[in-house]
Parts: sequence; structure tokens; C-alpha cells
Amino acid sequence: MDSETRMWERLWVILAEDDWDQIVYVYGVDRSGRTTKPFLAKWALHAELLESIRNEFGAGVYHLMIRQGKTMRFTGTIGLGPRPGEPWPDDWSG
Repeated sequence: MDSETRMWERLWVILAEDDWDQIVYVYGVDRSGRTTKPFLAKWALHAELLESIRNEFGAGVYHLMIRQGKTMRFTGTIGLGPRPGEPWPDDWSG
């Protein structure tokens, strides 16, 4: 199992918890793969997080940090494609 598959598995487990006490920071990722600052959003963790990111910011590459208090639960870079029927972004790098 590669590291990307493990990352997605960890993320799905955390999302399934649907624990609103955990905070998610959503960052953009530029074309060179660097995380952009400041963060785009700071939300309570919820099961529909990925759909919320896609609805708010569209398809693209994002870096997520999920914290529970001072504990880092997850950090990783994900690519989200467009909703069915929507075009891929011109600058898609995922």
C-alpha cells in the first residue's frame, strides 16, 4: 500500500468520526506544490468536509490540517476533482 492510499484511509477514518470538536484548516496549494497562507477556511470537522471544500472553493489541490486541541490528528495534501458534469479547472495540477 502506497503512502497516498494510507493518507486517504487515515482521512476517511477521521471523517467518519464526524467529531465537531476537531478543527480543520484548509489551505490552497500552488502550482509548485507549496501550501499557500493564510488558510482558506477553518471549520469544525464534519462528515461532508470534502464536499464542502469542493462547493466553497471548487476542484483543486488542498492541504488539510485537522487538530483536536493541541493534538495534530491529520495533515496531508489532497486533490478534489469537479462535481459530475462540471469541467476540470484549466490550472488542474492534481
